[in-house]
Amino acid sequence: AVVSTQSTGVVLIVCFVRCWPCRLDLSKPSLFSISSPSDFGLGKSVDHIRSASVSIYIDDPILRYSITLSRISQAFQLLFDNAYLLSSLGLIRFQSDKVQAFTNKFWLYADLLNLIRACYEIQREVQHQRERQRSNLKNYEHSNYETCRAVVRRRPDLFVDLIKNLADVWLPLNALQITQHSPGLVGLCGTISSLLGALTVWDRSLKLGTL
Repeated sequence: AVVSTQSTGVVLIVCFVRCWPCRLDLSKPSLFSISSPSDFGLGKSVDHIRSASVSIYIDDPILRYSITLSRISQAFQLLFDNAYLLSSLGLIRFQSDKVQAFTNKFWLYADLLNLIRACYEIQREVQHQRERQRSNLKNYEHSNYETCRAVVRRRPDLFVDLIKNLADVWLPLNALQITQHSPGLVGLCGTISSLLGALTVWDRSLKLGTL
């Protein structure tokens, strides 16, 4: 993949953090922003499907469906992404435009489901924080700002994931021509998403748990 000039610094950061060859292409959002050798082939897709077979038993229905469907979407995204890559290299014959469209659709589905999960978990954390504050009579009166700040301190992984997916979701939207943003804005969103992804690799406490 061709690496845009704007993303050169991000590529160096990701390569240093992960110590693996990676490709970052903000000019072609149909491909994964960050990839490692383990992302290719059926292995990673099988891992997502296997994870989905576990998350389907989560008690909370919103978490159950958002996490499970997100993992299934990621599995199909990987399959079509690899098919598109092989097709672009001339190794196999596919209708590249259709394969690319499917890649972007499953990418969009995964991002939207991840946003649903993050927003739902943040809302639950805010409720729990308010309940804890009410149980402490001395600190009964707390502003919304103090409540949110306490949640951010306790669960920074939720907010990192929320911001990452908010930035990431515009890439498939733009690729599918649902929205039309300038290449500069698309590059900025891709850079933010990639930097936060690298940050979660560097500091595992900022990576949202898989449950």
